[in-house]
Amino acid sequence: MNTGQGKFGARKSTWGSVNRGGGWNQGEFRASSRGGFWGRSRGGHKGVPRNNQPWKSKPNRDMPGKRLSEEEIAVTQYMSDHKGFNGIIKSRYSDFQVSEINEKGEVAKLTDLTVPEPPEEDSVDEDEELFSKYNLEILPIETWDNINKLLMTAQPTDEKVEIDVTGMTKEQRTKIHDAVKKAFTDAIVGSTVTVDDKKFVRFERYRKGVRIDNRVKWNWPGEYLYFIVYKENCDTMDAAVRIAERLRLNIKPSMIGYAGTKDRRAKTSQWFSLRKVDPRRAAAASAPGLRLGNYSFGHATLKLGMLRGNQFRIALRNVTADDSVIEHACALLRDRGFVNYYGLQRFGVRRDTPTYVIGRKLLQGNFRDAIELILEEREGELSEALRLYRSSGPQRAARALPRRAGRHIEVRLLKALAKAPNDLLGALNKISRNTRLLYLHSYQSLVWNKAVSERLQKFGKQPVAGDLVPLTKVTNEVFAEELVGGMESDGDDDEAEQKDDQSATATPNTDKSDKDSKTDKVPVKILTQEDIDSGRYTIFDIVLPLPGYNIEYPPNMRDFYEEQLKKDDLTLELRHKIKSYSMSGAYRAVAARAAALRWRAVRYSDAGADLLRSDWDELNQRQLHGIIPDGKYKALLLTMSLPASCYATMALRELLKVDTSCDSQAAQNNYHLAAGHGDKHEENHSEVNKNENGVEKRKMEDEYIMEVKKTKASVGENYSSGNQ
Repeated sequence: MNTGQGKFGARKSTWGSVNRGGGWNQGEFRASSRGGFWGRSRGGHKGVPRNNQPWKSKPNRDMPGKRLSEEEIAVTQYMSDHKGFNGIIKSRYSDFQVSEINEKGEVAKLTDLTVPEPPEEDSVDEDEELFSKYNLEILPIETWDNINKLLMTAQPTDEKVEIDVTGMTKEQRTKIHDAVKKAFTDAIVGSTVTVDDKKFVRFERYRKGVRIDNRVKWNWPGEYLYFIVYKENCDTMDAAVRIAERLRLNIKPSMIGYAGTKDRRAKTSQWFSLRKVDPRRAAAASAPGLRLGNYSFGHATLKLGMLRGNQFRIALRNVTADDSVIEHACALLRDRGFVNYYGLQRFGVRRDTPTYVIGRKLLQGNFRDAIELILEEREGELSEALRLYRSSGPQRAARALPRRAGRHIEVRLLKALAKAPNDLLGALNKISRNTRLLYLHSYQSLVWNKAVSERLQKFGKQPVAGDLVPLTKVTNEVFAEELVGGMESDGDDDEAEQKDDQSATATPNTDKSDKDSKTDKVPVKILTQEDIDSGRYTIFDIVLPLPGYNIEYPPNMRDFYEEQLKKDDLTLELRHKIKSYSMSGAYRAVAARAAALRWRAVRYSDAGADLLRSDWDELNQRQLHGIIPDGKYKALLLTMSLPASCYATMALRELLKVDTSCDSQAAQNNYHLAAGHGDKHEENHSEVNKNENGVEKRKMEDEYIMEVKKTKASVGENYSSGNQ
């Protein structure tokens, strides 16, 4: 099998050789042939990159090296040939604001922090109260007496009351638990046990060491709590982790539902969902830069893909073009759209190991190589553990892990490998299913980017015979694999995923009809010359497939797909002997258009001033003063809506005709220094921007100091009083 050696070739473990069984043979340390990891020479000083600028002493995030460029992900074509102009994307993270659009077409906007009042329970008179306490419709009086006797004994007792519930439904058993809990509160502890193929509900007196039944009566109007999360400089997955930690309810981030993932370096608003969490408790998860509000209820969890799109509010700074040039370019973007490329965010931040390289290794079945790439040595809080993994193996690395680093996938891998070094699949299964799919989809996305560039170069920007058009509405990036199981499990998410994947490893994927029958194939039409001559179709109707076994390849591009996959020792079907690594594929529109595109040019002088009002600004009636008529610099303010999985940076690339990579944009961000020539006021703002928008960070820190006591006093006391 081709291991894909080359720039991103296979790498042996540097602390030992790989044996045939997939495990390690510990041996002497072998230095990397590239002269060290993460771009350091063998003699380089740890923590100091080659430009002699020291890293921060306590980095909060892994420090990437040089970022990917657009050319490296095959982003090369444009829809229009107008002259571009200069404009800085995300000069500050407040310049990029995103609001989710749900399936109903509603835009997520944080407008209300009010916590809803709990519904009132039905009142009963004194005669009914006794009957209500011992519900004879649920249990006979003799059983109630036996349970009551458990509390009458002077000394703690090990006696139990067991009720045979074999054949009862879960709903019927829940009614029994609820009735006893209502009558005796936490003094009696209930559980459901199985003995000799029979099921019993067991009740015993509470004593230390007996697990309390924490189930509560749920009177709210829906099983799931919905709420809008407004966040600053925080991506969706980080927000889910922070909310889970602050709730302290043994809730895992994977049990928090959401419809889409949003950028970190932005201000964003989107819906989250939680199952049977009291909104008063959820409100306690609010913190500066992470606000919860607009609470409502529903009957289903949110899953990836359950959205119509996103609304973007964007400020491009230091625009140098005349207004006439701007007007012409914006009008072309509105009318001709943009190539619907996957943006750089899709492929990770590490240029030396993009996510598509790891995805390719997984699809090839080179699990060892994939693990080695994920655990590559780099700066950050895991640097010491990753260094020890290279030099001494997973056991030493696992012992060196920081205490509060559990959210990293590297931590899960290292702990699993420390316990079972030969079980590569078991270690990979410790990574959440959606994270593994991100690697696989990243590889598919790279192939798609290459295909759309080839298609536009070869045939132009109009439909041609052999193109595909869907016969039903196609939503971008609806992968069958991603929708299986969704984002939430009533049980242990990790265990459920592990069981699914273990069962998959035991059974080779030889029956092609097995999974095909579970996933409906999207019907598509292959255009003929007659269709082209009819004029019924435009470039916006054309789709290209992401490779997989459940899609149709366009005849005019099939050879290209086959050639690309063959280079990586893969087939058009992307089938794998392990089912969880077989990809069904999907369709994506070649071009997209922004809806409700609006723009206006403004002037400003303060490079650190906000130019866009956020949801939080509007909620607190905060006015902005950065826009002034005679300002030194020009900015372009844009508002637009894009379908789900469309990248706003690709629309901006079409508008500006510039590389949207972080390195390219950051290189322009000292414009105010060049103009000021030593002006101290401008120099101060340069330091602000160089330190991840320090003004915003300091504002959030000050806000936190002022509000932490108020949060504990108001939210905490309100919740406590509400439960009494």
